[in-house]
Amino acid sequence: MRQWLLSCMAFLFAVTSFNISAADLVAGTDYTVISPARPTSHPDKIVVTEFFSYQCPHCFQFSTVLNSWVAKLPSDVVFERIPVSFGRPNWASIGQAFYALQAMDKLDNKMDNAIFSAIHEQNIKLDNLASITDWVSKQGINGKDFADMYNSFGVKMDMNRAEQAAPAYGIQGVPTLVVDGKYTVLGNDHNKQLEIANQLIAMVRASKAHK
Repeated sequence: MRQWLLSCMAFLFAVTSFNISAADLVAGTDYTVISPARPTSHPDKIVVTEFFSYQCPHCFQFSTVLNSWVAKLPSDVVFERIPVSFGRPNWASIGQAFYALQAMDKLDNKMDNAIFSAIHEQNIKLDNLASITDWVSKQGINGKDFADMYNSFGVKMDMNRAEQAAPAYGIQGVPTLVVDGKYTVLGNDHNKQLEIANQLIAMVRASKAHK
């Protein structure tokens, strides 16, 4: 009986939290609904996706607060990133490099920050395979291994899927956060975007609990 009461209380709390969060947010101002919702990589989790580019100065500005936020996400939330190019060759090149480094298990926070810094603080033009390979080699990564991975079928397919994902999600600019393939986060500044993302995560969590 005690366990049954605790389960009921948890359910009521989830429903109440969902209603409060939903009331706090305004569709069209705080978020937009993606219709139809997109399938996620982890159906049993709440997936937050950042569409971004290393070449984007706004993504660079967002990265510091975003990384701190990601580090504190609860265990039921998965964070992932999708690089986009919007048809710009230099954005496509660094996006493909993102997937190459990820496949090589070399894309930790230190490397991520270094890429942003190289482009936006050191004015290094990482805009094609040659320039990126040269820079990557100076970071202690074997240049030939990197170039081979960059040109691999799997990495090219990853980047192709990323290019297709942006229009499928209705992404018009970056950085953009999407919560669980259902909601695109709006907001006037980066901190506000993360506040909205937190509320949307709570909404999705409560909705999953309700089901």
